[in-house]
Amino acid sequence: MNNIMPPKRYLQKIFFLGITVLIIASLARAETIELGMSTALSGPNQLLGQAMYQGMKACFDETNRRGGIRGRKINLTVLDDGYEPDNVLTNTLQLIDQQKVVAIVGNAGTPTAAISAPLANSRGVVFYGAFTGADLLRKTPSDPYVFNFRASYRQEMEVIVRDIINQGISPKQIALFLQDDSLGQTGFEITKAALEKTGFHQNDQLLVTHYPRNTLAIQSAIETLVRAQPEPEAIIIVGAYQPIAQFIRFAHRIFPNTRFYNLSFAGASLLSDALEGIQGRIYMTQVVPPAATASTENAGSTNFIWREGYFAAQVLVKALENIDEEITSDQLKTALNSLGTFHLEDFGVLSLGSNDHQASDLVWLTRFDHSLKWQEVRSDRVSK
Repeated sequence: MNNIMPPKRYLQKIFFLGITVLIIASLARAETIELGMSTALSGPNQLLGQAMYQGMKACFDETNRRGGIRGRKINLTVLDDGYEPDNVLTNTLQLIDQQKVVAIVGNAGTPTAAISAPLANSRGVVFYGAFTGADLLRKTPSDPYVFNFRASYRQEMEVIVRDIINQGISPKQIALFLQDDSLGQTGFEITKAALEKTGFHQNDQLLVTHYPRNTLAIQSAIETLVRAQPEPEAIIIVGAYQPIAQFIRFAHRIFPNTRFYNLSFAGASLLSDALEGIQGRIYMTQVVPPAATASTENAGSTNFIWREGYFAAQVLVKALENIDEEITSDQLKTALNSLGTFHLEDFGVLSLGSNDHQASDLVWLTRFDHSLKWQEVRSDRVSK
């Protein structure tokens, strides 16, 4: 059998063809702005991640229809982590190393952010607009590549505790129902801090109950609360909407005079859907204004999480529009640090700077009413 060597000119053609393909692929990629998201698209908390993704994508799609950022379209790659920390590590590495994203956006949850934010920061990639108010993303001084859109859980809890005290409820009659992980631990710490601001320092007297993450195992917590003396008049809840809904359905009947307070992470729209038939005594802090005060015309815009994703994406687009050079993570970091104080339509005044990586300090307290809607009780700007 004869070995026939291809002619030199043929090899040269193959070589140059390969180089041309690589150049074209590189140019095509340079025409897009690559963003990445690791969030819960499956599992018990999938609706949280889906709403955040859909809200951000709606804003990016609008930007692309207007021509993008000086002709460059925004491409958002989303990967499912199921709200599990082990999955988010793999996803974050894939987004950074394979997708070459300039920013990771819209992470849903504290335990996942605890993995992805430090990793992105260490790799020099912007981590922006996570759906969590946890302190771990709000360090002093700020992590250089970590930026937040929303008010913190600490600010939300101050609004909750203030309302409880204003109702004449003693701190000794406050109980907690917490997710048994870093989110729940954050909830406990910020509740203690908020109570200490009111002059209460007997935190060892607080009744604290838990449920395991990604489960509906609430029975132990209910049994503990039933045995409590005195009976709790306010229960502060920090967790995800499905176990919270299950908990409130039981506890609402057992404690007919107790008020139930939730942080925004529970997802107002999701929780209200799960609590049909239950009225009154259910409160939740929000970090975006209720839809009744807004004019954004998009499907899903009444969903608070969708709205948070949409507003957060608007701020990111504003920063991208201020970059004149090649859009890199470092350029985006500089642009976010340079935004200063500005007004966001349908939201209010925001501010970002090198010494302040949280855009909003606004918190709205809402009440679940007989029409199955969350009505504003009041809004607050709480100091950081």
